Amino acid sequence: MGQAMILFAQFFTRISIPVEIPDVTNKFKGNIQYFTLFGFLIGALEAGFFWLMSLVFPVWFAWVAFWIFDGILTGGFHLDALADTADGLFSSRKPERMHEIMKDSRLGTMGSLALLYFYMIVIGVGLVVANRLPLWQMAGLVAVSTMMAKTGIALLFYKMLYAGTGLASIWTGVSTWRIIVAQLFSIIVIGGLLRIPGLISYVVVLIFVYFYRRHIIHILGGLSGDPIGACGVLSQAVFLLVYAGLTKVIL
Repeated sequence: MGQAMILFAQFFTRISIPVEIPDVTNKFKGNIQYFTLFGFLIGALEAGFFWLMSLVFPVWFAWVAFWIFDGILTGGFHLDALADTADGLFSSRKPERMHEIMKDSRLGTMGSLALLYFYMIVIGVGLVVANRLPLWQMAGLVAVSTMMAKTGIALLFYKMLYAGTGLASIWTGVSTWRIIVAQLFSIIVIGGLLRIPGLISYVVVLIFVYFYRRHIIHILGGLSGDPIGACGVLSQAVFLLVYAGLTKVIL
């Protein structure tokens, strides 16, 4: 597990860990059961940052600062995938051309809008729930929000049909039990920190990922790195939107 955490940190964050991990492909594929745990650990680090900021600033500003910190810590890894995916899918081109657009490093109009909409949603949610939740639960929401990116992505690994040519092909053939373990960890954390509204929001994410997967496969013939990464941030946005609505109804 230790090597898996180091490998995930090297790949998904800007944390510099000067340790060489052998057999990277099998290490990735054989440790997906720890994927959501890794997401939670990064989320816990960000929750600590959020709590420190809340000691000095209003909670709503600490929430905004958390998203800035998240971008710095991860290098916007999944955000880049969201922008590329939006540029490709909304280009109204053939699948081959969509793949080419997604590989283009330049940011297009739809990618810019996708990033803008994402931040409007996640920051807006913080403004909505800041007065509804105690500080400890806001910190829990920070940790869970970060974990949800890995939770959503892990769901795509189930019998994954890959249509790209990049590094994400290493996640084909992941054992189903590893994905289940990763999801069970998320369920336990969400239930413990966010109670019933959080668990309902998780179920909605499950449904969203199912239809997202079908849509991507229908259009592109399979998954590739950018749509996989985009699923992570979209899962965050869906989870937070549903949770914010439920806190008004249930809490």
